[in-house]
Amino acid sequence: MPFVELFVPESRSAAERRQLADAVHAALVETIGIPEDDRFQVLRTLGAGDWLYDASYLGLNRTPNALVVRITLRRGRTAERKRALYRAIADNAARAAGVRADDVFVVLHENDSIDWSFGGGVAQYALTD
Repeated sequence: MPFVELFVPESRSAAERRQLADAVHAALVETIGIPEDDRFQVLRTLGAGDWLYDASYLGLNRTPNALVVRITLRRGRTAERKRALYRAIADNAARAAGVRADDVFVVLHENDSIDWSFGGGVAQYALTD
């Protein structure tokens, strides 16, 4: 668990998309202790008009080359760990595919154990709740 959605410009090659997915997963493992084999990701491509944004909101300098990352995970991480995650995603994306830090947009969605079923019609994390 977590469930990660990555939105990348369609101009990125399949290899670059995979490198970015690997970079995000590595950040999750490094900063919040996700097990290496706990990987569930969906990659989506964004066409030229699919990412609408304010290029300078909060003093940043965004371009159309954004990496948008939406992460759904169980509650319980500290603000410090979340900040470390954001930094690691930005750093890893820069190393993996040259994504500028201002172009890395991350949002977390937290939920509870009962909100997950990994298959079989069972809420595996909530068997004892």
